[in-house]
Parts: sequence; structure tokens; C-alpha cells
Amino acid sequence: MSWLKLLSEVYDENISQVGEFEERRNQRMTLLPVSHVMQSAHIEILITRDGEFQSAKVIDKENARTIVPATSDSANRSSTSAPHYIHDKLAYVAGDFVKFGGNPKYEGHYQDYRKQMKEWAEVADVSHKVSAIYAYISKRCLIEDIVNANILPLDSQGKIIEKWPSNSPSEKPEIYKVIASDALSAFVRFDVMHMSSDDPVVWEDKELFDDFIKFMEKKGEQETGYCYITGKQTVLTTQHGSRIRNAGDMAKLISANDSSGFTYRGRFTKPTEAVQISYDVSQKAHHALRWLIQRQGTYVDSRYFVAFGIEQPEAPDPFVSTADLLKSSGESFEDIFALEAISHTEEFVSEELNKALQGMAHTLTDDNLENILVMALDAATKGRLAVVYYQQFKAKLFYESIQKWHNTCRWLQSYKESGNNKIHNYVGAPSTYRIAEAVYGSKADSRIKKDLYTRLLPCIVEQKPLPRDIVQIIFNRVKNPFSFKNTMESWEATLNIACALINKQYESEGYKVAIQEENDSRDYLFGRLLGVAEVMEKRILKERDENRATNATRYFNAFSQHPARTWMVIRKQLSPYFERAGYSTGYYAMLLQRIESRLTVDKMTNDPLGPVFLLGYSSQIQDMYTKREEKENDTIEA
Repeated sequence: MSWLKLLSEVYDENISQVGEFEERRNQRMTLLPVSHVMQSAHIEILITRDGEFQSAKVIDKENARTIVPATSDSANRSSTSAPHYIHDKLAYVAGDFVKFGGNPKYEGHYQDYRKQMKEWAEVADVSHKVSAIYAYISKRCLIEDIVNANILPLDSQGKIIEKWPSNSPSEKPEIYKVIASDALSAFVRFDVMHMSSDDPVVWEDKELFDDFIKFMEKKGEQETGYCYITGKQTVLTTQHGSRIRNAGDMAKLISANDSSGFTYRGRFTKPTEAVQISYDVSQKAHHALRWLIQRQGTYVDSRYFVAFGIEQPEAPDPFVSTADLLKSSGESFEDIFALEAISHTEEFVSEELNKALQGMAHTLTDDNLENILVMALDAATKGRLAVVYYQQFKAKLFYESIQKWHNTCRWLQSYKESGNNKIHNYVGAPSTYRIAEAVYGSKADSRIKKDLYTRLLPCIVEQKPLPRDIVQIIFNRVKNPFSFKNTMESWEATLNIACALINKQYESEGYKVAIQEENDSRDYLFGRLLGVAEVMEKRILKERDENRATNATRYFNAFSQHPARTWMVIRKQLSPYFERAGYSTGYYAMLLQRIESRLTVDKMTNDPLGPVFLLGYSSQIQDMYTKREEKENDTIEA
């Protein structure tokens, strides 16, 4: 349960963010106050300070997020009557709900809501906003008012039209454009006319939040006992938060709602005998986790990942590419790689990465090595949520692990500049999203991909070895270039990602994108041979304006399985090019002879090649494309 304690501390450290909305990922979000929930409202009603109807409007989806005072029962309600305070659905806030076509079985909902509001409105020194709203809803004319305001249309029987007919010649009213179900399920929020421009709206009024929290504390209707998290005597709760991953998520991390005998199995008579968690800790921890996931989480299918600090919630996303990591540090990636001459250098990217990570961790000192937590959440069923991965690190170790991942799982990658789609090449780590696409293909089941994220996470944040089967799968894919035809995937991009993973797996051997002339590894040398053949034939085919695959590409898979035999076939088919092209192929012939001389008799065999073969192939091609003209000129002069 340490995650509950630490998340509660995150809430306390960021208490200033409570009720402060910020724009992130194209949505407004905030850290919720205790005893409050977030709901999407559809109708906004403005009333006077005397409790009279003033106006009503339909709320667009961008501004629909509303902070709502709630009880434990209302925050976890299903089919029973459990009203929120102030804002709620029509069935609760409208005393004339049944009169205008609402289901009679919900008639008691309004009575329960009004009773709650009356109790709060009669508290001494209550906010005038609460009194005004209570006075208005007591008149039982809410639906009549919004009908007169042309928000909800009526049918010929004087009942609300639940769903707008698709064949209606009239224009669809706004309310039917923002609500997913029928109009009678619309959520209503209230506001009271402001005395000044500084007066906040009801659903963002921090003083009103505090008043409600104090009101709930004074009610004191919940069980008390020792909290297992804080060790203090306090108010306990058995109802814990849902909607953790997203607004429609009803799965819970802690639940004890099965009283039919299947949960306790005779061991306990009530939930608090199993575990005791204070209401305050539960609220803070769940609100903090929800806030962190919204602002900086990553999700694949039903699995959500989040990394965060306690005092500083921002933490590097383990799954982003080197380019995204540099951008998130505040650096302009376009400026960093404006000079194409330096965009291929591993040393330059590594230096920029180190500067970026140091900038993110600039407030950390030896005396302030706070914890960074990494969590992954998933649900096996709709009602039960589990922590499938959990680790906490000293911040220094976490940053070192991120840095090591980007410095070891790297190869030549491409970055598309926003606005003009200009392509920049750089040496860095691909994002986990691109790795998953490369390993399993873009059409693979998302459940397989989320497992890959979970398996790679310890490799990134704990510096654990890369699973060999992942490297083998992508190696097998890359060995078949023609399997990428007529797909949205690029064989070249997949090759580069495969090389990054292979480089990570063999990091102790110190491979680099730059060609390693002295490397006598059998796999590496065969890869270099195939790279030379690829570049040479592609160049000649381009000069002849012939658009067909090279022999190196055609025999790629066969070469990886039987390199010596297949190389003899490719070498033979290259002979006509040497004879016809003359001096222009002299450099290639010299390079092939130099590499072949390193392949001794014991290496020139038909044993299958390992993944390092791709590193030699890729490095040779990049070296020849960047230095070909210079080397050819040197050959001619000699």
C-alpha cells in the first residue's frame, strides 16, 4: 500500500494545483478537491442571488468539465438514488422531471437531492451561492424554465423529446449534439450571478470547495478507526474512487462491494476487518493518480502507464523517442538539428540529451534525491483495476536509467519537422510506440502491444537486459523486405529500429552507426558485403532509370540463412556491372575485396547470420551514402 501513501503525499505537495485548470493534451484538467468529482455538464443554468431563473444555455464539449461536490455514495452510484450536491442530472435537480416525461421510478431522486441541499443551505455562514441554488431548485420548475429558454423541445404531448428524429426537417437543437444518450439524462450545472468580475463560477470556486469539505467533516456519519496508511485514528471509508484511467472507467483499485459471501469467504464480517483506509487518504491518492494520468500518462489498449515525482510531478516519459525527449525539455528540436552536417553524429545527440536531462533535474541535489514512481494499471474486468507494474526510484537513478536507454538503444532515426514536413536524421532511440509497430506490425492486436510496453519498461527504467525474443522477432521481420510491400510500414524505418534494439542487446560490444573498419565479426562483415552490393547496384539502376529491386534486396532472406552460398550468387550477378560501368565501379570493387579478405576460410560458411548482420549492413550503407563522392574522387586521383 506504499503507493497510496506516496500518492497522498503528491496531493499534499501539489495542493496549490487544486481547482486550478490547465490546458494539456487538448483538454482542461485540474487536481480535484477532496469530496469532489469531475463530470461533463450539458446544460448551464444561471440564477440570480435571490434564487430566480435568469438564463440557460447548452455547454460545448470543450467547456463541459465541471467540479461537482459529492459523497462517497454519489461518487460510486450505480442504479440507486445517490445525489451529488449542487450539480447533477435532470432526474435529481428537476422537481418537474416526471411532469415532462421522466420515468416515475426516479421521482424519489429529486426528494433526496433537495433534502441534501436543504441540510447544507441551513448551515450557519453558508455561501450565498448555496442558498440561492437551494431556493431555486425548491420551486420545482427547472425543466419548464429551460423549455421556455429553447434548450429542450417538447412533443405534441408536452413531453421532452428524448432523441431527435433523424428524419426531422428541422435543424437539430444543440442539446442533442452534445449529449450521447437521451435528453432526459442531461447533466445540469448551476451558476449564480456575479457581484464582480473576480467572482469565480460555482464549479471553480475554491472557497465553496473548502466550505463543502468542512460541511462533510462535521456530518461525521462514517466509521472511524486506525488508518493502515497513516497509522492515525480517523474517518475510514470502504468506497474508493473509480474513473481513474478515463471518464468512463468504472474499475476500482480497492473494492469490497460483494457482500454475498464470495469476497470474505467466512474470514471477515465486514470490509474494514480486511483493511482500513482513511477517507482523506483514499480521496487524495485517487485524485492525484487520476490527475497524473491525465496530464502525463501513456496508454496502450486498457493499460495505462505513468511516471511521476512527489514534489515535482513532472518526470521524463520512459516511452518517448530521443527527439521527443529533447523537445519536452524545452529545446527547439528544429534548432538543435538545423545543421544537417551534425545531425548524424552520435556524440552531438548524446551531448544534447545529457543537457536536456540535466535541465529537467536541475533542482535535484544530493540532499534532495526524491523518489520517482513508475506505475502501470490495467483491468481484467470492468470493475476491477490492478497495479500490474510498480517501482520507485531515487530520482538520480531514474534519470541515469533514462539517459542510458537513449544512449545505448539508438541508431539512425528520422524526425519529421512540424509545419513543413522536412525530414531530419539523427542518432537516437525510437519511441516505444514505434518499436511496438516495428516488432509486431501496425495491424497487430493492441493487447500484444501493451504487453510489449510492459516488458520494455524494466529495460528502460531498471536497466534490465532486453528480452531476446523481441530482437529475434523484429530480426525475422526485417529479413523479408518484400513482406513490407503494399503496407503503410517502411522497411527502411523498421530496419533502423531493429538496429537500435540489436545495438542495445549487444551494447557491451560498442557498436556504432559509424562504420567500424576494424570489426572482424563474421556477421558484421557479411552485412557490410551486402550493403556494398546494395548501394552499388542501386546507383547503377538509377543511372539507367530502371525501377526494380536490387539483387541484394531479392536475396536478403536467403543471404541471412546461407550467406556464403548466396554471396557467390550475388557476386556473380554483379560481374556485368563491373564490366560495363568501368572505372566508376572501381571503388566498389576495391571495397568488396577489402571486406572479403577479412572473411577467412573458417568464417566463409553457410551458418545462418545473427542480428549483428543488420548493423554491418546499415552502417555500410550510411557510410557509403555520406562519403561516396569523396571516396570515389580519391580513387580516381590515385
